[in-house]
Amino acid sequence: MVAMMLRASRAFARASRTSTRRVSRSLSSAVPLLKRGDGCEALQVGETYHNFTLKRKTSVPEYNIDALELEHVRTKANYLHIDANDTNNVFSVTFRTPPYSSNGVAHILEHMVLCGSHQFPVRDPFFSMAKRSLNTSMNALTADDHTMYPFSTVNAKDLDNLRAVYLDAVFFPILHRLDFLQEGHRLQLVDVGGGTLKLQFNGVVYNEMKGNLADALELFDKKIRQTLMEGTIYSHISGGDPVEIPDLTYNELKGFHAKHYHPSNALFYSYGDLPLTEHLQYLDENIMSRFEYHADSAAVRVDNNVPKSQVIKRTGSEPLVIVDGPMSSTVGTEGNERYANMKFCMTKYLPIASTDPFETFMMRILSYLLVGSPSSELYKALIESGLARDFSVGTGLNMSTFYPSFGVSVEGIEGDHVVPEIQDAIKRAYESVVENGFDKKRVDALLHQVELNSKHIDGDFGMNLMRIASSVWTHRGDLTENLQLNPLLERLEREMQANPKFLEHYVRDFLLRDDTKQVQVLMRPKESYVSDQEVKEAQRLADLLMEQSNNDLDRIGKTAKELEKYQKKPQPVECLPTLTLADIPVTAEDNFDFVDTERISTSEVPTQFVKVPTTNEISYVRVLFDMTGLLPTECQPFVPLLTSVLGSLGTSRLGSDALSTTIQNCSDGISCSGLSHPSLSDAATTSYQSILIETHCLPHKLNDTLRIVHELLADTLFLDPENLKQLRILLQMQATTAGFASLYAAKYSCAGFTYSGLYQEFFSGYTQLELLQKWSRASDEELVEIATMLQMIARAVFTPDNMRLSVVTEDKLRGQVSTALEHHLVNPLQRSVASSTDAEFPSHEIAPIPSLTLSPRTFFGFPMSVNYVVETFPSVAFAHLDHVPLTVLAQVMSSCFLHQQIRDQGGAYGCRVSQGEGTFSLSSSDDPNTLKTLEVYEKALQWAVDGKFTDRDVQEALLSTFAVLDAPKTPSIKGKEAFVRGITNEVRQERREQFLSLSKTQLVDVAARYFGEKPSSHAVIFGNASEAQELDRAGFHVKLC
Repeated sequence: MVAMMLRASRAFARASRTSTRRVSRSLSSAVPLLKRGDGCEALQVGETYHNFTLKRKTSVPEYNIDALELEHVRTKANYLHIDANDTNNVFSVTFRTPPYSSNGVAHILEHMVLCGSHQFPVRDPFFSMAKRSLNTSMNALTADDHTMYPFSTVNAKDLDNLRAVYLDAVFFPILHRLDFLQEGHRLQLVDVGGGTLKLQFNGVVYNEMKGNLADALELFDKKIRQTLMEGTIYSHISGGDPVEIPDLTYNELKGFHAKHYHPSNALFYSYGDLPLTEHLQYLDENIMSRFEYHADSAAVRVDNNVPKSQVIKRTGSEPLVIVDGPMSSTVGTEGNERYANMKFCMTKYLPIASTDPFETFMMRILSYLLVGSPSSELYKALIESGLARDFSVGTGLNMSTFYPSFGVSVEGIEGDHVVPEIQDAIKRAYESVVENGFDKKRVDALLHQVELNSKHIDGDFGMNLMRIASSVWTHRGDLTENLQLNPLLERLEREMQANPKFLEHYVRDFLLRDDTKQVQVLMRPKESYVSDQEVKEAQRLADLLMEQSNNDLDRIGKTAKELEKYQKKPQPVECLPTLTLADIPVTAEDNFDFVDTERISTSEVPTQFVKVPTTNEISYVRVLFDMTGLLPTECQPFVPLLTSVLGSLGTSRLGSDALSTTIQNCSDGISCSGLSHPSLSDAATTSYQSILIETHCLPHKLNDTLRIVHELLADTLFLDPENLKQLRILLQMQATTAGFASLYAAKYSCAGFTYSGLYQEFFSGYTQLELLQKWSRASDEELVEIATMLQMIARAVFTPDNMRLSVVTEDKLRGQVSTALEHHLVNPLQRSVASSTDAEFPSHEIAPIPSLTLSPRTFFGFPMSVNYVVETFPSVAFAHLDHVPLTVLAQVMSSCFLHQQIRDQGGAYGCRVSQGEGTFSLSSSDDPNTLKTLEVYEKALQWAVDGKFTDRDVQEALLSTFAVLDAPKTPSIKGKEAFVRGITNEVRQERREQFLSLSKTQLVDVAARYFGEKPSSHAVIFGNASEAQELDRAGFHVKLC
């Protein structure tokens, strides 16, 4: 639970990608803090309900929920129900699935059970149900030692439907051999020309993990884990290593399912306001009645029955482990960028149980204090000192395994010779904390964060509880204890009163002790790493080819044809339960924004107040500065840098260290972002740029929070020497950020069709990353010029004349908030503007605007093993009458054509079609193909023009669309769309009615109108550099990065 309370630092945001299949809908509903549901009040401990015995019932007043723990009489299955006054109900089932190798058995099985079951023999019920449902989230996830199948929905009928499909899938799957070949791995013959054949590995999971382990951060994270946890199940990659995945056999997978996917090795979980007894009755009658207790399943453990003390004990010298790794996929290879790829981690076991709520709570606190902000000891020792550019994966507390560990991981170091200095710096930082203690203001700020976040209405509350419960259950801990916060805070207060050095002693006793295993891993970048892996794979396949007889090759060819025929076989989707359009209300007032506007102070700043039932006394404040047409062209690319450093550079009153602590002591943080939106009516040629400031706080902290916001806007000292040092650090941190190739490809593809797309490429696309890399190498003089540019932009933009405000708060607080905004933000800002001296923007360009003369086809080659393929076409604006049918057409094309062609047959991990504002895009991710995928895109457009879809396909696409539209909104995001974009309730209702009246004929009409004759397009591929020659021949503008 405490994990939900503490905001992670930038380092923690780089956690490794977990193997997952997911359909997620915006934000779900609120934390239930008004009153509990009343469905479980009559249930008594010791009584049995539908063959489930209620073992314990616990009230958790800090979240106003009740936790009920049950056990099935015959199978001994565990059940945790959270009774909450929340309409967004969650259901899940979890199994312990410890890996015994890196063959990916748990991950591939996660995919395969969702390929059809006995009651629902549809080859892809997961994606089929995603479009027959109003779910707020559907997921299937393979963690390090367990596998989860959760979903959530606000519709009771929908929950019954999804529960039936999910449970039949996991307990009674078909596990067809051909699905194993599609989802896991297969050999296929490829004609490379001239009658020459070669073998190739393919498979959805195989390609996913191939892309995963070609990413420098992902690989480093796994190398750290394997080194520390050698000899345990965690030394294996649960998602699978592409080198070992082909070793997994079909029979192995079936045996793994038989043992692990049994009620005796299961935790069922439900959350929300629907009756528990209905879940129990369904489970007992439809699932449990078909099973007996299975001792082998119940005995599944993640610790191999080896005493923990034996595993974590230090046994001798622990030399530095050096491994090779790929270059970061979006970082250059020249000069200092090489250092950005070098990573070092020092991590050690902790002598605590992963299920001990207080000890893990304390270690989360220490983790935050040591690495969680610029004022933390290890930030100063490692980043501010210049020893490293940034923290990396593996930093902080790792609670995802049975054996907790704490690591300090950095990237951007200059070479092996720096490692001893880093080791010494870490040790000295620990010793300094033990001797001098933590800054009391930082401890107070942390506790304030815990209080504030316990009141913040989180959109994923039920899912967050599920994740905590699943991990605790997997490690055989106390479920209810780990869901409570107040007892931990009360004990901490007692301990600190009794011992003022209580926190510091945890550093001494856990981090400085020398009797627990500690490892040190250095990953050195190797430009040829990915190509070396490809050479090894090619040699392996060549050897396999030599071993094949003619009969073997015939069998491989026949299997490929058999799989293709199987993939194209019509599916009996009518057996799946579904909602209909009749289940969708004509209006959805729960998601309307009820607002009114007033003008604050003599500046008459427009202020929108959003009405909500409760915010638990939190006020959510947004400040928007319109900068459309305000800045010279050469200034625009600096806006993202300004928004990212605001709040990290000191003011005349507070240095950067004190500023960070002060912000955390009064608010949840102050975020700043640069926005570019197309005009609702003219996306192609009109766009609006703005800077948005967001924060939230409690009533007694409101004045302090607004004072700090004003201080950041009007008094950030960009040219202060200490701030210049900090600016250089921040530039280097951002320039080493490993990119998101799919995002960069999408933005670059859209840049040529709308002005907003061009700005978005400048603000957050690959063009921006290239600029950050250039600026990170700035000389001292150039750095001053950059800081001057930031100062000029701030002075030009942050004025009351450009300002609008939005507030979400309770009615009783509105007067207080209005007065505070006037006295502590608007009026002081007006005075600051009046007293400031005008200054002109620098007459010379610090960094010229990158050329964006876009080629129709562009390829960015990187050291990666898979591809991200995007093709974008011009389309209509949001307010155009064809925007609604094109939105639904995109959904139809995604689920009814691209999914089968690109994912199932092509082997890509993901694909989609999306109607934007002024753009229409088709995309794939973790894709082994390039030109073949573009051919599929062309076929997809023709398929749509020919109307080769059904009325049912349209209805399912509409259900998917309404699942997004009607996803419950938390108070924190209420009113944001109206505030930022001007989209009113009336506009929403008009679009809603247009959606509900759509027909197949209308979709065919818009397909013919916009794609009957293929329009101009921009195809962009971010992918494997080895594809460059072929793509160059195909007419692509090639850029090797």
